[in-house]
Amino acid sequence: MGPSAASGSLFELLKERRGQLLARWGEKIRSFVATASMSRGELLDHMPAFVDDIIRALYPDAMPLPPLAASAEEHGEQRLRLGFDVAEVVREYGALHCCILELTAEAGYPVSVRDQTVIAKWLNAGIATAVAQYVSERDVELERQSSEHLGFIAHELRGPLGAAQLAFQRLGLDPIKQGRAVAILDRNLRRTAEMIDSVLNHAWLKMGVVPHLAPVALSDLLRDIEADAAMEAQGKSIATTVSAPADLVVEADPRLLRSAISNLVHNAIKFSRPNAAVTLTARREEGRVAIEVGDGCGGLPPGRADELFAPTVQRDENRSGFGLGLAIALQAAEAHNGTVKVRDVPGTGCVFVIDLPVARV
Repeated sequence: MGPSAASGSLFELLKERRGQLLARWGEKIRSFVATASMSRGELLDHMPAFVDDIIRALYPDAMPLPPLAASAEEHGEQRLRLGFDVAEVVREYGALHCCILELTAEAGYPVSVRDQTVIAKWLNAGIATAVAQYVSERDVELERQSSEHLGFIAHELRGPLGAAQLAFQRLGLDPIKQGRAVAILDRNLRRTAEMIDSVLNHAWLKMGVVPHLAPVALSDLLRDIEADAAMEAQGKSIATTVSAPADLVVEADPRLLRSAISNLVHNAIKFSRPNAAVTLTARREEGRVAIEVGDGCGGLPPGRADELFAPTVQRDENRSGFGLGLAIALQAAEAHNGTVKVRDVPGTGCVFVIDLPVARV
């Protein structure tokens, strides 16, 4: 950059203390970002290159100012991948400004108007570029997830609707087979309606809509859900049982709670082995209610319990389902100030537990 830089200039100060500036900045960032365990390389990312942009711009003979490099744009993209939120990205650049001012104060160097203008220009440009890229990449990812989600839904609806259409066609071909065809038609139309309802509830919950609470008698609800699932269970020779006190009541949105439990029951039947048992139970537990759905899947592979509630995770190699049911159950429970947990019973199956507050009286 040449000998014409004035001694004691901000340019010389930042060039000399570049490493100190970046170290101080890194300490500030670790104090407020959610991903504080990231490596030094991930933390610094493109910020050293951005600091070099500022230093070059502060060079006294840098007229006109050099163009902003691609470091801020790449930084915004990397921060999205690491799970930063957009506010943290903005705060990073504010933290860099604070670090520059701290170093100049410690060195007793008064920042000139020209230097203040250059720093402000570069920081503002960096923020705008990083945030724009962050938002652009986030929108692309959301669109990708939305398209993937719709693809799963289309795949799931195609199966039961196809079976229903075939059953309907058979009604007019063989009167002897009409009873079975009607049963197949009824079962698949029910499954289609349940999937549509689940997807709508999933979207409804993601919008943060407040549930409409009402007293729900769990014994009646569980028996209704068992009856709805009876045909599906019989198709795999699975026995279903319900156990719940007649007076056990929770305050909940009936539609959301039914959807949550129905999804757990559907998954339990789907992944249970033939001739296994699926259980639906509810009980009080110290001011709360536990609703349990147990299956006969044989148990979970090690380390899989924590990832089950992601919307597209499968519990086995059967790709006929898209795993949305467990995510919906968790969302519905959280909307009621509750949660969903899974308990592995090796060699037997899994027990999914919806934990909710008891109804207020």
